[in-house]
Amino acid sequence: MRNKFILTTILFAFVYSSYAQMAEGVITYNRKTDWISIMSKLSYLSSEEVDRMRLTWGNSDNNKGRNYELYFKDNQTVYTYKEEQSESGYSWRKSEFLLIRDYKDKKVKDIKEDLGVKFLVEDDMPKTRWKILNEIREIEGYLCMKAETKDTIKGQTIHAWFTDAIAFNGGPEGFGGLPGMILELDINDGDAVITATKVDLETPVEKLPIPKKMKGKKVNTAKLNNLIAEFIDESIEGQKNPYWRIRY
Repeated sequence: MRNKFILTTILFAFVYSSYAQMAEGVITYNRKTDWISIMSKLSYLSSEEVDRMRLTWGNSDNNKGRNYELYFKDNQTVYTYKEEQSESGYSWRKSEFLLIRDYKDKKVKDIKEDLGVKFLVEDDMPKTRWKILNEIREIEGYLCMKAETKDTIKGQTIHAWFTDAIAFNGGPEGFGGLPGMILELDINDGDAVITATKVDLETPVEKLPIPKKMKGKKVNTAKLNNLIAEFIDESIEGQKNPYWRIRY
């Protein structure tokens, strides 16, 4: 009973903190994707085939991941790749990816490259249905609480760890809507994990890095989701991994 009381007290603190003054800053996240785990869930692959891929490609322990940055200020967030120089002096081409959220006007404006096409997504902000769970942990010095949602398009269970110590209801990968900043996302029990590695609330964000011009094939969220759902179904039917051409 005592533990339940403590967790309930923390939850109410999270909710009431949303009325606090909005924070601003930059959070660096590292995204790691476990492709062996993802492919092991594809229905047409046998366990022997998955084992061969694991032996050929190795395990996820050597996966350094890819770094992203979330800029947040004045009820807006911008999430995109972190600009970095590779150790070898060159880098692989990155797909177009920039997510803008306006929490005041409830709008999204994104650049996404899926299915070999560069899309410009402009739409109302989708509402994410979160279930807050009775678990807490620490990330980068911040006490975080766990929440769960579902992605019905890709068939994913998503867990978020958020903190009310950063008074902003945003997060990486376009997710938000919780009473505090999301510092980690776990997609399908470790298939992809996006974790904050640096939180900078001290350096003022003079201007959000929003491009003056954003070009791409214009679609709304529903249209893009339909295209992705059809592609996943066709790929699975044809015994192909759909996530080589769409973001997991």
